[in-house]
Amino acid sequence: MIANCRVAPLVTIGNNCTIGMPGFGYEKDDDGTYWRFPHLGGVLIESGVEIGSNTCVDRGSLGDTVIGRGCKIDNLVHIAHNVVLGANTIVIANAMLGGSVHTGDGVWIAPSVTIMNQTRIGSGATLGLGSVVLKEVMDNQTIVGNPGKMLERKT
Repeated sequence: MIANCRVAPLVTIGNNCTIGMPGFGYEKDDDGTYWRFPHLGGVLIESGVEIGSNTCVDRGSLGDTVIGRGCKIDNLVHIAHNVVLGANTIVIANAMLGGSVHTGDGVWIAPSVTIMNQTRIGSGATLGLGSVVLKEVMDNQTIVGNPGKMLERKT
């Protein structure tokens, strides 16, 4: 199902994707009751994007979720509300990007990576297989492990 979505030319979307539906956003009242936070934004998919089968891209809550120019998203990926992917970012199978994650351009997100809500990922960063990213990643850093830590190169 595709709704609440603007799609640029030269975009490929695989089978069984859900794009533009509300994300998992709730707020708690004083009495502890949860209520759904409204999702009024949409999804913007820029040109040259490829999205694999069975992928979910949630619509934004107040602004848009944005999939930048030339991004390649594999099968079985979850992109939560308000995520912004920079141009030419790669997101591979079973990755989960929490709400309001922002990446720079040219980021590589390996299979089964989990990125915590509201985390910023710098341009050119590489997130290794199965990493759990809980804090900001700077430009061109490589992060591995759980919790994710910078991979230091020995010379």
